[in-house]
Amino acid sequence: MLCIKTVPMKLNSKYFLWALLIAVSTCIFFLPVLQGEFLHWDDRALFIENPYYLGLSPSHWQWMCTAVLLGHWQPLSWLSYAVDYKMWGLNPQGWHAINLLLHAANAVLVYLLCLAFLKEWPRRYAVAALAALFWAVHPLRVEAVAWLSTRGYLLCGTFSLLTVLSYLRAVERKRYPLAALLCFALATFTKGIGMMLPLVLLLMDWHRAWGVEHGADGAGTWGWWRKRVVEKIPFLSLSLLTGITAFLAKQTDGGMASVEQYGLAERSGQALYGIWFYLLKIVSPLHLSPLYTSRPGVGAIISALVLTAATGIFLFLFWRKTLPIIGILGAFLLLIFPMLGFTQSGAQMFADRFTYLAAVPFSILLGAGLARLTVMRRTVYSAVAVLLFVFGAQTFVYSTVWHDDLTLWNHAVAQDRNSAQAYGGVGEALRNRQAYEEAIKYLNKALLLQPDYADALQNRALTRIETKEYEKAFADVNKALALEKKNQVSRIKMLITRGQIAENLNRPDQALADYSEVIDDQTAAPFWKLLALQVRARLYLEKGNLAQGKADLEAILKLPDPDPDSGQWRKARRILAEIKKIPEE
Repeated sequence: MLCIKTVPMKLNSKYFLWALLIAVSTCIFFLPVLQGEFLHWDDRALFIENPYYLGLSPSHWQWMCTAVLLGHWQPLSWLSYAVDYKMWGLNPQGWHAINLLLHAANAVLVYLLCLAFLKEWPRRYAVAALAALFWAVHPLRVEAVAWLSTRGYLLCGTFSLLTVLSYLRAVERKRYPLAALLCFALATFTKGIGMMLPLVLLLMDWHRAWGVEHGADGAGTWGWWRKRVVEKIPFLSLSLLTGITAFLAKQTDGGMASVEQYGLAERSGQALYGIWFYLLKIVSPLHLSPLYTSRPGVGAIISALVLTAATGIFLFLFWRKTLPIIGILGAFLLLIFPMLGFTQSGAQMFADRFTYLAAVPFSILLGAGLARLTVMRRTVYSAVAVLLFVFGAQTFVYSTVWHDDLTLWNHAVAQDRNSAQAYGGVGEALRNRQAYEEAIKYLNKALLLQPDYADALQNRALTRIETKEYEKAFADVNKALALEKKNQVSRIKMLITRGQIAENLNRPDQALADYSEVIDDQTAAPFWKLLALQVRARLYLEKGNLAQGKADLEAILKLPDPDPDSGQWRKARRILAEIKKIPEE
């Protein structure tokens, strides 16, 4: 039986040495991430094309607290990015260093959590260190650490782990878990992955009621449970608000698949298969990929259903002896539930980053198992240490895959030859390297696999602009705009792209119509409106329509200046000053 009662932490040298060993080992195995670049996969849209987080002024704070860019509401994550920009500018090495330090800190927090559960067992420091490293250096952690767009997973992991540790301390002292509530509130402001944490705390209460404390202080009685539930009401309220906010953010972005597009039966099958997919990857992290797009077949779902039924029956029949396993599996299922696909958005069916917080319970189970060994202890400890080194080496190698777009998507293609998104990623990476002919080949392959792949059509259009195939580019963007599977940002980019192509085809009316649609779109971000106003003002001025051009330039000055260094306002003022010198007819 796992014990969830904490004991006072004695800050002795052994404790600090193990914590330091965990942090240093974690950093060593993840060292390649420090050489990573900004990826065009979300990083560019979030950090390069988005100027509204580049500061700490009230207007920046307002944007951070209200933005749902790419379907995510994460104000504290945006704050961390703003601090990154203040410290490092757009040098990705500094940003990656912060990611790595956050993960190393989380590894130490997992270590503390394992110690709290191991109570006064002999060798608990060494055992807790092995258990924490199993989580920290596992290859499934690479995506969350190496990809800058997933900073929210790291920060939410930090505050979620602090929530549990603070709650355990409050239980020990028989006080209201106010510190835990504060930490949980901070977790909800970073990412929604910890929204099920209040139910995990109730699960811990259930375990405590049926564990070694059963019968003590009324544990397990109706009054005891009522008190436990009442104290969780603020937690549950925050959790509910987080879930609603995350749902609305995904809907606002337009990335969530509708029930008509992806039915409840398919979602349920994906979720059931996903549970076993993640469990298998935790045990055997092979064939990892940045994007798993293949939907599970009927046979795979039936196999998952049979395994689930068999496991459930076994645990039910032997529940007294398997109570710790039931608790660990319950915590895992609660934490992974929001990412199982019931609110499916994006192309991925599964993702390594989704296990960042959900895998922590298995480290606790590993630590408890190692602590209770009575035979072959040294052999088992040595085997675990070897396994950790193998995982760490795999993590080191896999971290190099995330260095740049081309390396990442070539790896994805090698893992799945039928992934349109992987071929599309290679095509975009080649386009950014000005290898236009090769880019077209990969984008054609992506569209052969998935004809309605909007981003591939957009990228092929952009590539054809560079090769001056404007008619073909115009056709690609038209087809992309006619598709339903695209988010709001993608649609706006497509309109601006079509306007640029129309200008090259000497169709100014079409260009004006596309730019005007972006400007008149109430949901368009100010950055895109400013860009559309700039090009429309230029078109009006080229056509001799000074009044309309002047109006657009004045509209630019009413929008927030995205980056004072870029001189957008200064340029608009300069042109307005030149217009005023032109005598009116």
